[in-house]
Amino acid sequence: MKRSYRTSAVVIVMSMALLFATSLPVIAASFSGRVVDEDGQPVEGLIIALPSFQGDTPPHRHQRFQGIFPPAPPSETDATGAFSIRNITTPSVSRLTLFPERNSDYELRSIEIEGIPFYLDQHQQHFGGLNFAIAPEADIKNVEITVRLRMRIRGRVLSADGTPLRSAKVDLRVSHRDVDGRGSGSGGGTRNLDEDGYFVDYIDDGNAYYTVTVTYQGQTVESEEILLEEGQRLDGLVLKLEDKTEAPKPERIVVRPPQARDPARFEAARRREREGMWAINPDNRHAYKMIRCETREEAQAQADAQDAHLVTINDEAEQEWFLQVFGRNENYWIGLINSSEEGKQQWDNGEPVTYTNWMSPKEATKIAEPIQDSDANPNYIVLVGMSGKWQIARPGNPLIRMTERAILEKENLIIGAPEPESDGEKR
Repeated sequence: MKRSYRTSAVVIVMSMALLFATSLPVIAASFSGRVVDEDGQPVEGLIIALPSFQGDTPPHRHQRFQGIFPPAPPSETDATGAFSIRNITTPSVSRLTLFPERNSDYELRSIEIEGIPFYLDQHQQHFGGLNFAIAPEADIKNVEITVRLRMRIRGRVLSADGTPLRSAKVDLRVSHRDVDGRGSGSGGGTRNLDEDGYFVDYIDDGNAYYTVTVTYQGQTVESEEILLEEGQRLDGLVLKLEDKTEAPKPERIVVRPPQARDPARFEAARRREREGMWAINPDNRHAYKMIRCETREEAQAQADAQDAHLVTINDEAEQEWFLQVFGRNENYWIGLINSSEEGKQQWDNGEPVTYTNWMSPKEATKIAEPIQDSDANPNYIVLVGMSGKWQIARPGNPLIRMTERAILEKENLIIGAPEPESDGEKR
């Protein structure tokens, strides 16, 4: 990323802020910390931005630019990775993002705010950042943002005589097929090469074999398959257009990992990374966390302590998302329970039940039946990860001993709010 581009981008965003500053009331807040890579080393020259939205609910990802407040001036990290964003409009919902969005050379991996870590899966976030509310006049300090370089292919296109195709408009397409054979796809379109004939294409499909195809004025050149594994980048691709009378001579390029990859160790590392961290669902912008617990009561206590609730499942897509994130090899306590009022069902957070996924019709009948002494013998519900089905777990049911995990959920992440004075003020 060229510094002149970053400087121009900062000037544009700052100009927007000044343009609207006089028309909207501002209660200033600040947000500061540092940016490091996955090895803990500071990242310099990265622009951190906090666009803001009216209200207290994050917008849907397809409506993210509607109702936007004038943004606070973004901050560029210094040699120590430090940044500081001031004059943030509140009350509002802010979205932490790397600038320029979708074209940053880095991607967010995790964010720690006030000691609370949040994990952002690169396949879920679509570089949409982290949405949260900032309390008025809050001074949020010591934020730690962990990033990593995005996967990419950087290449150069040469004309048939070997000279760079300078500042040319070409059709560039990148196709991929998964290493495990589960799928394939392609994408691309018209691109402008730079003055030296170079292009950069960021990759969001993970481990796969990639093929780059460039078409210019009726001439097409295609690379051989390029093997890239998670986190790898290729910067040395050269594609030379050939005369129509000559046969193309693609070169096979394989980027090897530094050592043999152990799938079991890789998955174990991902799980360690996710345990104890909040993950953001890009569809509803709610935060979710997997916790360990010996009982459902313990799960509820942990949820209360973290100003959260046991997960409320409103549709199949929401359940499928967090099972993909946290895994299907566990059973999870969820927030559904029947009350003593004629077997009435509702979620722990008070929402009505609009979606169910019972193990069998018998389970649905049992949960609807009113029970005596429901406080002592409640109908707790377990989500069986392997099947994705819900099952009742009454006292004495072996399923209780087999369930040592729960999913917590937060609708709104509010940073900088004062701590409650007593336990009675917690949700």
